[in-house]
Amino acid sequence: MKKLFIAGVATVTIGAILSACGGGDAFEVTKGTVIQNATVVNTRDGSLASGMSVIIDEGKIQKIMAGTAIRLSGSAQAIDASGKYLVPGYLDMHTHAMSAADQQPTYWPLLIANGITGIREMSGSAALIQRARQLNADRAAGRVDAPEILMIPGDIFGGQAPTAPLAVQFVQQQKANGADFIKISAGARDPVLAILGEAKNQGLTVAGHLVPSLSALESSNAGWRAIEHLGSGWGLMLDCANDETSIRQAVLSGQAARPPFPATFVLNPRIYDGAQNAPLYQRIFDTYSDAKCQSLSQAFVKNETWQVPTLIRLRTQSFGGDPLYRTDPNLVYVDKTTRALWEKLGQDFVTTLPPAAVATLQQFYGLEKQVTKLMKQNGVKMLAGSDLGGIWVIPGFGLHQEFRELAASGLSPLEVLQMTTLNGAQFLKREATMGTVDEGKNADLVLLDANPVVDVANLGKIAGVFLKGKYFSKDALEKQKKDVAAEYEKQSVKTLESALDPAHKD
Repeated sequence: MKKLFIAGVATVTIGAILSACGGGDAFEVTKGTVIQNATVVNTRDGSLASGMSVIIDEGKIQKIMAGTAIRLSGSAQAIDASGKYLVPGYLDMHTHAMSAADQQPTYWPLLIANGITGIREMSGSAALIQRARQLNADRAAGRVDAPEILMIPGDIFGGQAPTAPLAVQFVQQQKANGADFIKISAGARDPVLAILGEAKNQGLTVAGHLVPSLSALESSNAGWRAIEHLGSGWGLMLDCANDETSIRQAVLSGQAARPPFPATFVLNPRIYDGAQNAPLYQRIFDTYSDAKCQSLSQAFVKNETWQVPTLIRLRTQSFGGDPLYRTDPNLVYVDKTTRALWEKLGQDFVTTLPPAAVATLQQFYGLEKQVTKLMKQNGVKMLAGSDLGGIWVIPGFGLHQEFRELAASGLSPLEVLQMTTLNGAQFLKREATMGTVDEGKNADLVLLDANPVVDVANLGKIAGVFLKGKYFSKDALEKQKKDVAAEYEKQSVKTLESALDPAHKD
């Protein structure tokens, strides 16, 4: 462990929380919280430091000690962490929580109960930016218990600026509105290239869905920072096909299904475009080249292009009618109207798509998992994200659904842990304050009942959560979840359209 203090006699004062005990050999803590006898997990390499005392106060980790007795006085409290493992708070790096949380404030308790202390919001607008800033201010002042909004875009670019000059103005406007980055969901080649160029000029980065007129390699070379959902649709998978050129031409010539689609398209696009696009997915699958994907991965590493796979989102789209989701006991943590809408779309998936198209989509998902593992093995940087807001992605639990999909793809428990802690800190350039359990860092922490480096399932065995140093015991977290379920049980089903988030553009 970094900066461990091991001493027989305490003679140092740290802020106002530690004081030496005259002539004694114990450290006295007068305020804050001491997590005693914890096993601290080093997210850099998975190593463990057992028997640690972690002293937190004023929202920070003040000191980490081993082998020294600690005496509590004043308002200080102790938490016995014997047999438990301490890790940084989880970061869900792709959510659509802000708009939904305005309607369902129960989102925040569910996220906290699942260990999520920070989110990267992917819905955006000038109004949402202001609400995110206010939420963070309220969080910092202790007025609300919620994860930190780590980043948020402005208006999502979907082709509304059809020329390069207009695209430049679009970026400038988002910058003026306070956007942390530019998100792209669609657009023609020239405007998208203009956005990439102007974003760099404005000190912003670009994330989102790849557009078919620009390959993943071209996008990476032009400075695209983070690719969501493996590019969405065929996305970067198209770059991995030997038949890439002809398939791309087919897409651009209009052979692929395109909007307008109903508003429910954002929840599961495959219901509406899966049948028409299945032959194109099949061609990518049939001509997949491991060598091409290896080469693309090397370019991502060179260009520092990040991936946010959101495999759970990709799977629920291709397995939309799976009883695994339709009978999930955690659906009690979803409001009745949303559950009814998901159930309807699940039925539509089964009744609308031809069996051959479903088989192709599910086969393609297997390839997406394979490519995720290949990229990780090649050193491509990755973030864990649930795409909270999509069909069958349950608030809070969705990130743990993602953990399981990543593990099923062949990623190790440590790699998954890093994707939801250390990697997020690196992506945000906030390693000085988060991502590891170290002195001076934010006291956003998760206490686990089992070793997360042994089994990814242990990431869900939460014994307690610290949010800016405020402790939520297991009993308190269970109560939060029960209260949410009880609140939803009292509600009646409204019109299904009311469950749609107008700011969610995938």
